[in-house]
Amino acid sequence: MKQLPCRHIFLLAILIATGIAVALIATRPTPAPPRAADFARLNTYLVDVAGWYEITPNESAVATPLDLTIDGLKALPAALGQWTSSPIQLGTEVDQWFENPDLALSSIYRDARGHQLWFSVFGSRRAKSYVLFEHTPITSYPAAGWTLVESGVIPILIGDKSIRVQRAILAKDRERRVVFYWYLWSDFNRDPEQGVLTMRLHIPVISTDQDASDAGADFLRALFSQVVAWKRF
Repeated sequence: MKQLPCRHIFLLAILIATGIAVALIATRPTPAPPRAADFARLNTYLVDVAGWYEITPNESAVATPLDLTIDGLKALPAALGQWTSSPIQLGTEVDQWFENPDLALSSIYRDARGHQLWFSVFGSRRAKSYVLFEHTPITSYPAAGWTLVESGVIPILIGDKSIRVQRAILAKDRERRVVFYWYLWSDFNRDPEQGVLTMRLHIPVISTDQDASDAGADFLRALFSQVVAWKRF
C-alpha cells in the first residue's frame, strides 16, 4: 500500500479537524452581535488572543469606523489618530508562511514623538486560516535569530473598558522590539468560512519597553473606537 506524503497527511488532518469544528460550531448557541443602532456608523468585531477554534476568556467585542473584513479592507488607513503611515511592499515569504493569504497588508506608522511601528494584517478563510495561528511572532522572530525575552497576555485600556492582546518582547544584538498580536473576526460565530484576520504591531524600542508598549496601546486606541459590552454566553 502506497504511503501518503507527510504534507498530504497534514492537510487531510486539517480538513478532518475543520469538519469536526464546523459541526461543533453549528451545535452551540448562536451569539447575537451588538445592535448596529447602538453604534451608529461603527462596525463591530470580535477580538481574541488565540484559537483556530479555541474561544478564550479574553474574547471581547470592539467597534471601529473601519471596514476590517477580508473583502472590504483594501488598504490600511493613511492616518489613525496621531499616527501617519506609508505602505510597505510585502515579500514573497508571506505567501509561503500563510499559504497565499486572502488578505495581506502592511504599513509603517509614525507619531510626532518619534515612535514608529509596523502594522500588518493577514486574513484567510476556511482551512487555510489555520496557518494564521500556526505562524506567530513568538515562533517567527526566534527563527530569525531573535531572543524571546518575555511573552504573555496583557490588557489594553480603551475608554473605560479593556481588550487583551498577546505581547512579546524580543532582542537581537543591540536591537529590542515589542510586538502585539491578536485575531479578529467579523462573524460573531467565528465561522471559518467567513475568515479571520491576524493583526500584528511591531514596535522598535527607542527608550524603554514600557514606552514602546504605551505607543502600541495608543495605536490600538486609534484603531478601535470603543470596547462593546458583550458576552458570548
